[in-house]
Formats: sequence, C-alpha cells, structure tokens
Amino acid sequence: MVNLENRVKKISKKLQEQNIDVVVLFDSSNIRYFTDLRMNDAAESIVVITNESEITYIVPILDYNRAIKTCWIKNIIPFPEDNPNYLMPLRQIFKNKKINKIGIEKDVITYYKLNFLKEIFDAEITPIDDILIDLRAVKTDEEIKLIRKAANIVDKAMQESLKSLREGIKEVEISAYAKYIMEKEGAEGPSFQPFVMSGENAWLPQRFSSDKKLKRGELVLFDVGAIYKGYCSDLTRTFSLGNLNDKQKEIFDVAYLAQREAIKAVKPGMKASDIDKIARDIITEKGYGKYFPHITGHGLGISIHEKPIIDVKVNDKLEPNMVITIEPGIYLKGVGAARVEDMVLVTKEGYEVLTNTERELIL
Repeated sequence: MVNLENRVKKISKKLQEQNIDVVVLFDSSNIRYFTDLRMNDAAESIVVITNESEITYIVPILDYNRAIKTCWIKNIIPFPEDNPNYLMPLRQIFKNKKINKIGIEKDVITYYKLNFLKEIFDAEITPIDDILIDLRAVKTDEEIKLIRKAANIVDKAMQESLKSLREGIKEVEISAYAKYIMEKEGAEGPSFQPFVMSGENAWLPQRFSSDKKLKRGELVLFDVGAIYKGYCSDLTRTFSLGNLNDKQKEIFDVAYLAQREAIKAVKPGMKASDIDKIARDIITEKGYGKYFPHITGHGLGISIHEKPIIDVKVNDKLEPNMVITIEPGIYLKGVGAARVEDMVLVTKEGYEVLTNTERELIL
C-alpha cells in the first residue's frame, strides 16, 4: 500500500527548507497524489499542507460523506459546489495561524484563486511546482506495481482492438472499443483521449479519432493509455491493412530502429537529452530529421506527462524507479506517419520494458 503520510512528511520537509509555511494545491493530479481519493473529472477540491505535516482536504459537499468514509485524511471540510464562495473554507483553516509564505502551483492556479489568496492573506506567494515535480519523479515499489497493472491493461486493450481491424472500420470505432476493454479490465478510464490516425490524419497529425474509415495502403497510428488506481499508462503502435509502398515501410523501419536504440541506452545516470540524441540522430542520418517534430519521450505516473522529459537540452539524469516512454516518430506529408511507443522502467543497472504488444509493423 502506498504510504501517503510519508509523502506529506517529504513535502513538509521541503517547505521547511524553503521557509514556506503552507502549500495550497488545486491541481487534481497533485491532490490525488496526497489523498488517493478518486474524484470526478468535473469536480474541484483543495488540499492544504503545512510545514508541520498537517494536511486538510476541502471537498464538495456531494463528496463529503464518501471522503470521510474512504480517505485517510482526518481533517476534511466540505464546501458548496458551483458557488462563488467555495474558497472561503481556507479562511477557517488559517484563522489561528500566522502565514508569511504560501506555496502555489503556478502552472494551474487561476486568476481568481490567486487573487483570493492575495486578498485574504497578507503573505508572500511563491511557486512550488519544482518541489512537486521532483517528489513525483522517482516512484516507490508500490507505485511501480500500479503502473505495471496500468501497462498490462493498455496492452490488453491494444491487442484486443487490433483483432477488430478490417477495411471500412472507422477510427473512432477502434478507439471506442479500446476504452471499453480498458474499463472492462479494471481501468478508471483512459489516461488521455485515445486516438487512431490513418493516412492523411496521421501525417498531419490529427490527434483524435474521426469517422474516417481505414483502407489499404495507409499507415495507421494508434495511441492509447489507461489509468489504474490513479496511475497512467501510454502505448502507441503503427499498423496497416497492407499494400504499403517502400517509402511507407521505410519510415516505419527508421522510427522503430530509433526507438529500439534509444531504449537500449536507458540506465541510471544517462541524461534525458542523450537518450533523445540517440533517437534523433538515427532519424536525421536517414534523412527524416525535420519530420520528427516532438519529444522522444516523457516520464509518467499519476500524470500522463511527468519528469523527466526526454528531449533536446534536458539535463535531468535518469534515476532508478523512474518510468518513462520512448516514442520517436516520423510524419511525412503524402506518405504517412510511424511511431512505436513503449513504457520503460529505469532499473538499478539498466531498464525494463513494461509494455509488450507486438512492435513490428502489423499488416
């Protein structure tokens, strides 16, 4: 079982080191990280953690009884949902405390929330995103077990979906079936909007499934992920119904080669940018460098994109128990697109690939 109290102690220690009295969290991923309470995507909640390891959870009234029953946190306060005064419980928490410095998530806080904190509390406000990102980057053994399960679920969804392939099936039918399989296998839902992109939709690229029907002579990308008990998985495969030309086969071979070689280099101490360079150099040497427009990979956990980002000029070093993706791709106008993505666990001595669906071009 994940030790949530230990997470609170870790962030409290970081707050003490930076003379921050309290952190107010609004981001749903960070809130899930400290509470382990699943909430509806449309619902807001707030977590407050002090530098003395005190944690308070502010939840909508509709979720209050469930939170009291199932959440480990003792101090849970309800607020009226869809009400302009929903931030007012923060007054109650701080009424007997002198707050000099408040930590916030600069990447998610809204103008209204920031102004509320400024108006109510005569305190310095500082971003603490880096603290949170670093805390979540290296996974515990318990977290890795959950990520493995999420990987198994997405493998199952991909494999079952590929069995349904036929000429005339719509992109959206394939991704919808994958979502069904994931939830049938125990997922909370998809970790992002899954998408099937075929033909022109792939090389544009168009990152959502449409009602376009699959046909022979096209490369098709399928990117899908599952959430299991809060933890994400991510998997991409390229397939075809056949009748591909040599150029289409070539860009797949190059993208897949770049992915294999980048994975082989994964080990503790390697810089993210060095992993990226391996994949990018292979694609560039084959003449397709300008057709590789995105990162080589990313960390994942409670969020689908976490530290480390595997990209140019990222100097973060890989550490044991980080989980990353490796997914170089090529998108060539008039030809197609190709990408193979796998989840990779950084081990003490190297790596372990967590996703196992067939990687060769599926025909």
